[in-house]
Amino acid sequence: MKKVLRSLLVVTALASATAVTSTQAFADTAAPAAAPQAATGSDADQPTHFRGKHHRGHRFFARLARKLQLTDQQKAQAKELFRSNRDQAKPLLASLRTEGHQLRTLVQSGTADEAALRAQSAKVAAIQADLVVQRAQAAKQFQALLTPDQLTKLKQIQAKREQRFQERVNGLD
Repeated sequence: MKKVLRSLLVVTALASATAVTSTQAFADTAAPAAAPQAATGSDADQPTHFRGKHHRGHRFFARLARKLQLTDQQKAQAKELFRSNRDQAKPLLASLRTEGHQLRTLVQSGTADEAALRAQSAKVAAIQADLVVQRAQAAKQFQALLTPDQLTKLKQIQAKREQRFQERVNGLD
């Protein structure tokens, strides 16, 4: 039983890490998952480190727009796309936080049976899958805004990022 709980704990940790890294991966490869709140008018509901133009996503998008040489129209369309996708992701992210918390509570209780752990893990995995699908759709929409040359540049940027990531991962071995 201890061995099963230990392996479930590892799977849970990996699933949580996947959720975090999949969020980061889309932000790093296609564009920021969320434009800064200052652009939409109200940032009162955001933590101070996410407010204004100093938010990591804004800097990333500005750098990406410069590298891809996006037109003003493309920038406006992309920002609207990201805002829309952020609004769609909010309920999924809230659900992921809730279900993830329940899973951690089950694991830490030490009294949960395997069936309950598997059921809760499946809920978390389903939400993560929904988020991955939404991010893939957003990436596809963003790529549709680009010219063939810009799309080629984006693929090169993504390939370089992937290479750096693999070098870091391989360095941990």
